[in-house]
Amino acid sequence: MIYGQWALALNLFTVGVLAFIVANVLVSISFWFVKNKFQHYSVPTRKSLLWLSVLAPWLIALSVTLFFSPLFQNGSVFVWLTEFAHWHHPDIFYFVSWHSASLLIFISFTLFILIQKTTLLYRNHNQINLLRELGAEKSKHVYVIESSIPTAFTGGVFKPSCFISSGLVEQTSADEIEIITQHELAHVHHLDPLKKWLFLFFTAFFAKNVKQVLISMMSLSMEQAADSFYVKNQQQSTNVASTLVKFTKLASNYVIHPEYKNELFVHFCRHSIEQRVLHLLNDKQFRPFPMGGVVIAMLLLALISTSSVDSLHHVIETLFTHE
Repeated sequence: MIYGQWALALNLFTVGVLAFIVANVLVSISFWFVKNKFQHYSVPTRKSLLWLSVLAPWLIALSVTLFFSPLFQNGSVFVWLTEFAHWHHPDIFYFVSWHSASLLIFISFTLFILIQKTTLLYRNHNQINLLRELGAEKSKHVYVIESSIPTAFTGGVFKPSCFISSGLVEQTSADEIEIITQHELAHVHHLDPLKKWLFLFFTAFFAKNVKQVLISMMSLSMEQAADSFYVKNQQQSTNVASTLVKFTKLASNYVIHPEYKNELFVHFCRHSIEQRVLHLLNDKQFRPFPMGGVVIAMLLLALISTSSVDSLHHVIETLFTHE
């Protein structure tokens, strides 16, 4: 049993864990109902909404933890809220309790995810170094690798580089290679491999079906952003779209080698070609960022999470303790 400030810190950590679990469930349900509406927003807005979706459980857990802290619970401005939600015996922490078990499980799971993603990062680092050694540097950040398979991708989390196969160079025109190169350089400019790694870490805390949709939508958004990065007019959009279609036809005749398969590689032509072509050729007006809806949704989720943590705490205390 621990008393005092350490007990308070551990109890607040428990509050954060419970709030995170509740918020994760709420965010997952909310996202599942509105995911089809994301297509009505521009690519930058869509990416922002996806990041907000995966970060929301952490932000809500932090806000709920702060609410249960003495700073809020003892403050005269927020004293009326303590009737809405409060935490019993915050200055006492029992080692042999569900509090301790919940912390241990959450910390263990987080460490497992961190080790898993760090291992992925290490493997990716080694693969990129090998590809740089084997490839010929065409220009800054761009390497040509010897392979009959037509492929192009960007890799390297902290120092990204673009890789284009000799087979692709041989089967496409100079203008098409320039389009593909500019697309890959857009990934370098956006630091997409690093962002993809971070996104993979945060989505690992979601249920499998939600995680897969989140990753798929973010991958598509990254590709669409890269497709449009250097596009200045409709003719350029048409050229990029036709290059995408040609690349797809070329790549469909080959099987990607295992060394080119990595979750942190951002491939030119591996994702939702039809949607990317339509996006390039579409001149529709997208909706602006739904600031009002996002603020209201976050406040509601935080409020529900706060009340749920208090209720969940009472239920668990009743079931597993004799207090």
